[in-house]
Amino acid sequence: MTLEELENALPNGLHDAEVQRIAVDYAERKATIELAVWVGEMSDPPERREAYKTGRLEISGLVFLVMEPPVAYRVESRITLDSVDPGRGLDAELLASLPEGAFCHSFFVSQWNAFMHIGAKHAEMTWLNHGAIRYRVPKELRAKS
Repeated sequence: MTLEELENALPNGLHDAEVQRIAVDYAERKATIELAVWVGEMSDPPERREAYKTGRLEISGLVFLVMEPPVAYRVESRITLDSVDPGRGLDAELLASLPEGAFCHSFFVSQWNAFMHIGAKHAEMTWLNHGAIRYRVPKELRAKS
């Protein structure tokens, strides 16, 4: 499965996914990204829209993982990702040289105002904590209670 296919299987893709940990094993050509994935629906009641599940994104057949240096850095408790056009800002020759069956996927890291690019052959999500969902209640709703 590609990252695009994985995102298409999620209610909000990896939009606003909160990165908790990234580990790369170059010898095994694997990357693991632990993140909280937004699974809430806009049609849910306001107090349940910000529903997140913690998962482990396992990327195998890793060709490259490029994290651009921050243009700006905002110190926050979380780093969030948003998918953008694959290979945005990458050299066309690099993209053309990907092995057969490999994909390229790009994320914008809001807190860095920079991009993360992944070239690999397979992506898979495993839910952690028995798939438990946590809710982040918006500030405006917390103030009402």
